[in-house]
Amino acid sequence: MSVLVTDASGNHALAVVRSLGRRRIRVVAADTTRFAQGACSRFCAGRAVYPSPENGVRGFQEGLIRIIETCRPEILMPMTERTILALGPARREIESRVGLAPLPSPDALRVAFDKQATIGLAASLGIAVPRTVVLQDPSDLAVLGARLSYPAVIKPRRSERLTADGRVTPGGPPEYCFGREGLQAAYLSVHRRAPLPLIQEFIPGEGYGISALYDRGRLKALFAHRRLRMIRPTGSGSSLRESVSAPPDMVEAARALLEALHWHGVAMVEFKRDARDGRPRLMEINGRFWNSLPLAVASGVDFPFLLYTLAREGRCPERFGYRLGVRARWLGGDARHLMEVLRGRPAGWTDSYPSRLRTVLDFLKPAGKDLHYDDLWLSDPVPFFAGLAGAVLRRLPGRVAPRRVPDLQGAPDA
Repeated sequence: MSVLVTDASGNHALAVVRSLGRRRIRVVAADTTRFAQGACSRFCAGRAVYPSPENGVRGFQEGLIRIIETCRPEILMPMTERTILALGPARREIESRVGLAPLPSPDALRVAFDKQATIGLAASLGIAVPRTVVLQDPSDLAVLGARLSYPAVIKPRRSERLTADGRVTPGGPPEYCFGREGLQAAYLSVHRRAPLPLIQEFIPGEGYGISALYDRGRLKALFAHRRLRMIRPTGSGSSLRESVSAPPDMVEAARALLEALHWHGVAMVEFKRDARDGRPRLMEINGRFWNSLPLAVASGVDFPFLLYTLAREGRCPERFGYRLGVRARWLGGDARHLMEVLRGRPAGWTDSYPSRLRTVLDFLKPAGKDLHYDDLWLSDPVPFFAGLAGAVLRRLPGRVAPRRVPDLQGAPDA
């Protein structure tokens, strides 16, 4: 029994390594560096390095194939849009060498990875979405500006995109615009790195995630969480979240979307409960493992093992019950949340914003009832410090990178 996990720097990959490794399943963690946090876990049996898809998908594919040939895993689990997109044309070639963890069809992934396509599908199903505009030409901004409500959110259509020259590039974070005078600068900031982004109304309210595992269109597992703290208080991934009873209206909408796509594998559908009218509004579909995955595992829905079982046996048990009120904290993300709050409320921000004192006091609370940590485990501490070191190195002038060293598995550090 062996699994190759990509993108080992991510919290979700670390959760997969720990989940499977604790069950004595041999896990090889791969990334663009040997010092990814998942590769440093005591539950990881080996590590491997592949070229970054940002430098070219063909190099990534060739490096991944060499790792597969050397390590001989039974199952490959790609963790992010980046590696799923980079598999692209080589998907069949790779599947001839290793079992691929359940993934949706390319058409379903295209819709899930494209926020404009996702919103179009949701609207056709009667699911509430934020008011959204997509320009055909940036010159239309002058006319549009007077018709928008503010604040507005300018976000890339895709978190990652495959360029014409065969590279996968990140879309980057969204920008916020608080009035007509700032619209052009905010829009062009995103447009330069992710052409023709979406312009959406800002939705005030709490964020929720409905996580699911599907077996060829059949729901096998379900989990729901509520965001308690976000890395950026204006909107981003969460640093603290809590398991909750799945809201029926959100479950209905999430199921309608995923079943319309005949989903196969894992997904997390994000919503915000609109504070103005109480309706859930769709934000996006994460068509792969999500960053807050450790909470689901801690609450009793072990998505990594369920997906592994589905990949290996062609079926898996259903899992719909879980413990409520469980909290999971990403300490690294919470430190970033603290820094964001200490910088102060962004100019023009009209929604609620955390107080500095309350945030400092909350950050200093090391424990609480049923509180788990995504990254820092006393029984497996090294990944946290590896992640911390990586974050520091990325912020040094010149972005100092760790020196490549021969891989423990014998796979090339391509």
